[in-house]
Amino acid sequence: MPDKAAALSAPLTPPASPWAPLRHRNFRLLWTGLIVSNTGSWMQFVALGYLVDRLTQSPLYLGILAATQAVPRLLFSLLGGTMADRIDRRRLLVATNLFLMTTATLLAVLALTGRIRIWHVLIIAGLNSLVQSFDMPARHSMVPSLVEEREVLHAISLNSVAFNGAGIFGPSIGGALIAAVGEGGCFVVNAASYLGTLSALAMMDVPRQEAVVRVRLSEDLREGVRLLRQHRHLLLFLTAVAALSFFGRPYVRMLPTFAREVLHVGATSLGVLQSAPGVGTILSALLVGHISAARGKGALLGVAMLVFGLLVTLFGLVRAFPLSLVLLVLMGTTQALALASANALVQLNTPPHARGRMMGFYSMVAFGGFAVGSLPVGAMGDVLGVGPALSAGGVILVGIAVFLIPKLRAYQ
Repeated sequence: MPDKAAALSAPLTPPASPWAPLRHRNFRLLWTGLIVSNTGSWMQFVALGYLVDRLTQSPLYLGILAATQAVPRLLFSLLGGTMADRIDRRRLLVATNLFLMTTATLLAVLALTGRIRIWHVLIIAGLNSLVQSFDMPARHSMVPSLVEEREVLHAISLNSVAFNGAGIFGPSIGGALIAAVGEGGCFVVNAASYLGTLSALAMMDVPRQEAVVRVRLSEDLREGVRLLRQHRHLLLFLTAVAALSFFGRPYVRMLPTFAREVLHVGATSLGVLQSAPGVGTILSALLVGHISAARGKGALLGVAMLVFGLLVTLFGLVRAFPLSLVLLVLMGTTQALALASANALVQLNTPPHARGRMMGFYSMVAFGGFAVGSLPVGAMGDVLGVGPALSAGGVILVGIAVFLIPKLRAYQ
């Protein structure tokens, strides 16, 4: 491995506690607001999947829903990352969260009045994905400016906890709410939950982004592509994320059909299933610093990919509810470990002025890969069953991980 790569990947001394980034007021505010907002987002995620499955009774339509969300991410994530480098990230986040609150309100009105149709769901999901193409790069690229450099990996892991950890109680509450009043109740709560992030952003005391000489937008876009070409290690990290997202993560979108077809359970149990990976995310936050200090972030990324692929393969074969829950917890742990280490590797090896663009690429492959991968899994699930379709993706991911591990473990 070239000396330059080793230098770029020089190890950082981890903080004493995985919760150390929370001592910074601005990060603490953002993190708390995200927990509130993400609880509602998980409730909406469960409600949308349940609604689509109820309206269509087909895993293919769950794949179509995911593909509808994927196209805007693939087309606009780089533009979203570029805008995060050009304009004030906090103002951008205020605008995106206001829009998402509005669309959640619209979903609630349509569902509660009994007028909601599948095309409503697909259009609103696509619009939300377009806006999230700007939200995610701004949110992720803001993190290194809120904590010390040695705390970046822990801060990213805690952000993962804010998202997936909210997935512990969000889906469970959502499943119970669906059973009690229908999907519309989840959309109402999600609309209100965005007040958490908006309030946190209003209270944060952060300096405006440093003014830099700006070229045309097209030149900023080209610079982002040039950085990726010049720094092949960044391309390696993103390739690992793309493989994990495309072949492994579609299980999240397929859970409504898996619960109905394979486990034969209803909305409340579906909420419990969707909550299980969030438990794993919290476990990953406690483990990530110790493992990365001992083995390095690159090795952590590769091994977590490998174990995640094995777990997904096994998950597709099980037929028992308790074993499914255990596997989902372990899948959440290994998935979060892999994504946190990849996110940290990308951000720490990217110049600060270009982090938004690299997070645009990250968003493109992380969410876009997951959403695009859900379509073939859904189509295969219609023919072979959703379990075998998930297992096939897991087997492919294991093979890719075995190939990438020797390349990744050089990066500390």
